[in-house]
Amino acid sequence: MDFTERYKAEIDRFFREEDFSINDRVKGYVWIAGRGRMFQALTIEPPEGGQYEIAVRFPLETDSPQAYDKYSGYIAFEGYIWGRNTDGH
Repeated sequence: MDFTERYKAEIDRFFREEDFSINDRVKGYVWIAGRGRMFQALTIEPPEGGQYEIAVRFPLETDSPQAYDKYSGYIAFEGYIWGRNTDGH
């Protein structure tokens, strides 16, 4: 399933630093996880089921390479990704 195309508008809003959530029959539940943390993830629960984090951003004021190294770290496996140092996301 290509969530990049399906949620393009939401991804664009997310990277414009907008704060929003959507809960409807067409898009499902879309929200920003990790408010107030060192990073935030755009999370979706599409109507057909499942939960996915489709984009991750660091706050604009976080320009320290050490913060990126400490808090970033998704590891891809076949069929899913696992977050390393992502505070449960």
